[in-house]
Amino acid sequence: MLRIVTALLIGLFISGVSTAFCSGETPLSLNLAAGKVEEEFGRLDTALKRAAETLGTSGLEGETARSALRELCGALPYAVDCSAIDGRGRMVTVEPAPFRRFEETDISGQEQVRRVRASGKPVLSSVFRAVEGFEAADAEYPVVNPGGRFIGAVSVLFSPARLLGDIIHPLTQGAPLDIWAMEKEGRILYDADSHHTGLNLFSSRPFSRNSRFQRLARKISALPQGSGSYWSRYPSAKKAVKKTVFWQTVSLYGNQWRLMGMRAEHDASGKRIPRAGTAKAPEQALESLAANTSLIAALSLGKNKMAMDMLKGFYDGTPTIYSVQWVDENGMNRFGYPPENSLTGYDYHKALADSDPDTLRIVKERKPAAMEARLFEGRTGAFTFRPVFSGERYLGMLYYIRIKP
Repeated sequence: MLRIVTALLIGLFISGVSTAFCSGETPLSLNLAAGKVEEEFGRLDTALKRAAETLGTSGLEGETARSALRELCGALPYAVDCSAIDGRGRMVTVEPAPFRRFEETDISGQEQVRRVRASGKPVLSSVFRAVEGFEAADAEYPVVNPGGRFIGAVSVLFSPARLLGDIIHPLTQGAPLDIWAMEKEGRILYDADSHHTGLNLFSSRPFSRNSRFQRLARKISALPQGSGSYWSRYPSAKKAVKKTVFWQTVSLYGNQWRLMGMRAEHDASGKRIPRAGTAKAPEQALESLAANTSLIAALSLGKNKMAMDMLKGFYDGTPTIYSVQWVDENGMNRFGYPPENSLTGYDYHKALADSDPDTLRIVKERKPAAMEARLFEGRTGAFTFRPVFSGERYLGMLYYIRIKP
């Protein structure tokens, strides 16, 4: 997201925005993130329902109610506090202990409290400033007594940034893809750069100064899924760099969040990321690079800059490839060129992608290999691997990726 903001400050224009996904192009990491957020919403709903059932029987006050609220908060790492709210909109029981001072606070004027009282259905609020003194979202579930009468609600006040960050950060760490999230109204719920969390894409600077980016942001707000492109120029880039943003929607109790994944269509030099075509595969060149004594020495001695320079030379001389990378003998993808198309410090043992076990198998076998797999940033890649040895010592695999047409 930092790269997006920098780009906006320097200059950007929007190309067309589609209204539907091309499933073969949607970033894998974005699909994984959306699925995991929906799973977490399911866990949150189940935990709230269980607590509501307990409170419906025990009442909203007393030790049984406190125990249920403590259990609810303890089951959700992103929860800040949990409370029982009576039919008049007062927080009559609050856990954990540091928040008990807010008991008897009247929050009947809050929008989500009004909704759950009026509808008798669970609700998820937009982010707001809670009486506890911080920005948060509130998920509430109605509580009914054994006779079926509405007596109040159980509430989880939580941090969307924590919920989203715990899911998104492991999926994007070291990967050439940014994922961020916003409410339909434009508020940023999560960004790897925490300084942007809480800003509004429609009104906060620097976003408000660029009408073209706002048009894309409003498309994202209006449509549950789609994709759009823009060009941006960075201070270190030779040319404008094209980026594509894909988005999906996750929802709980009718409240929608947009998850957005951004990938590069050009590298930092302005070079168009190539797709595999009829050009002859450069297997022989990769074999020569894997046997290059200077590269072997650089990898053996941890001279990463020297190794990266050699990978850059291979990339520049091989116009049909998307990236060239090195995965060490332990299954750790150390780096690649260009960095924006490569995994950095990625552990294939995480098995975040279905193809990760295949990559580990190839690394373990220490033999030339090839495979096809979906990339985290979308598209399908054709992988070509060559082992690297320093004498008898196995260093890992060099590989390049070409994009399938």
